Amino acid sequence: MTGRGLDHLIEQNEADLGFLSAYGGGESAEELLALVKKAICKGMAAQLVEQGVEFTMKAASLPLVKSDLERRGFLNGKFDTKGVKVIITDFGPEQRRFIERLVEFIGGE
Repeated sequence: MTGRGLDHLIEQNEADLGFLSAYGGGESAEELLALVKKAICKGMAAQLVEQGVEFTMKAASLPLVKSDLERRGFLNGKFDTKGVKVIITDFGPEQRRFIERLVEFIGGE
């Protein structure tokens, strides 16, 4: 590469992508915790951990499949007949739908 090099290329392609936060990502740990806590209901718990927000829910026969916890924005997801535990790393549409589905499940019991 000739001319100004990599620094010039980075500057040239820099853009304000704040609108992407509507799709999740970019939240501080405290903002992420606040978003998750606002979405959850009784029977669910959220706490800050090093990688993000640990979400837990104890309930039998949850409406989940393994792939629900393997999407972008989830880490170390585990569920069994006793409940679910996953680390949420950003709060986009997939995380919102995940929690909404569990809230509906609790409401339908």
